[in-house]
Amino acid sequence: MRISKKVLAVAAVAGATALALAGCSAGGSSGPATGDPIVVAANSSLTFFPEAPEAVKAVFDEFNAAGGLDGRPLEYLVCDDKADPAASAQCQKDALSAGAVAMVGSSSLIDCNVNWQTWIDNDLVSYQGTGVDPYCFGTPNVAPANTGPFFDAQATIQQAANDGHTALCTLVTSIDPATKQAYNDMKANWEAFSGQTMAGWDDTMPYGADYTANVNALLGNNCDAMVFLSVGPDVIAMIGALTQAGSSLPVYVQTSCYDPTFAAAITAYTGPVSSAAEFAPLEESVNDDFRALMESAGVKLSSFAQGGYLAAQDFIAALKTVEGEITAASVSAAAKAQTEPNANSMRGNPWIFGPGEAHQANASAWEVLVEPGSGVWTSIGPWYGAEEIGFKPLPVS
Repeated sequence: MRISKKVLAVAAVAGATALALAGCSAGGSSGPATGDPIVVAANSSLTFFPEAPEAVKAVFDEFNAAGGLDGRPLEYLVCDDKADPAASAQCQKDALSAGAVAMVGSSSLIDCNVNWQTWIDNDLVSYQGTGVDPYCFGTPNVAPANTGPFFDAQATIQQAANDGHTALCTLVTSIDPATKQAYNDMKANWEAFSGQTMAGWDDTMPYGADYTANVNALLGNNCDAMVFLSVGPDVIAMIGALTQAGSSLPVYVQTSCYDPTFAAAITAYTGPVSSAAEFAPLEESVNDDFRALMESAGVKLSSFAQGGYLAAQDFIAALKTVEGEITAASVSAAAKAQTEPNANSMRGNPWIFGPGEAHQANASAWEVLVEPGSGVWTSIGPWYGAEEIGFKPLPVS
């Protein structure tokens, strides 16, 4: 059977705290912004997440063309951290040296883990496009647009359980101890909530590996479904290993796989592949403005692009509330002073930065599915939230 889901109401938000269209200038300028630039930066692992900063740039370009902030354009600096801690730290130093007033749309495997204390020390906030490591969701100066891999993973696993599967086998990749531990904490939360125990669990692998032996070993646990917690290209390789093994087990994957390219790449697989999308399915009408802007800017449609698009809009909404000089401190104060949420039906719940020591601002998911051989995603829906999957915020150490 399918998961029992509760539709989450998305309230309309009025006044200055409502999410403004990215193209609307606070100053009412009718032409392109030509004033003193406002510097904004991002640290991203571009090999894995190129679309998020590309989507941010598209939003900023539209905003600048409509006059920017009182005639001031947003200047966007993107640094590729290559998923390397030293490079990520240097990216952040460069952003500070350039005078960045905020980080927007960052999408990295390690950015928050490496730089969260630097953000606190410099009173700088990060509107993460794709938050990945646990520090993105457990520290005060960052609020990701997305649900993150740990909420996403538990939603995906609970979908499998509610589809009737009782012998789940999971292969999860990570490159840092904090992320690996967070996945294990998520697993413990889910097992306590569901009363089930994983039939197989393999968290030994990094990204970009040969997963054939791992998949075959997991199959030895008499699995009735497979859960692959990794990025799209790696999951394609895992599904390829299943195909080689002659398996057609149902597969459950994360939102990182939710894009048309992934679906087209797994047409040879003879089992269904399901995901818990953290934003509204790409073909839904609530994405019309997003799709139009991404297509005009040549940005691939994906959940990563959705995250960047929303992060940029959330940042612009906060920027418009700053009174006086635009600095990292004043933008940080505006973000943390937010008391009314931004409503956008691309998410299943209203989103807010606001005060607090941690931010799991997006906490909803929507089931999507690739039927065997179809090569396309099908929307299942509707929205469901944290209570329905037993998700608890994960600690960071």
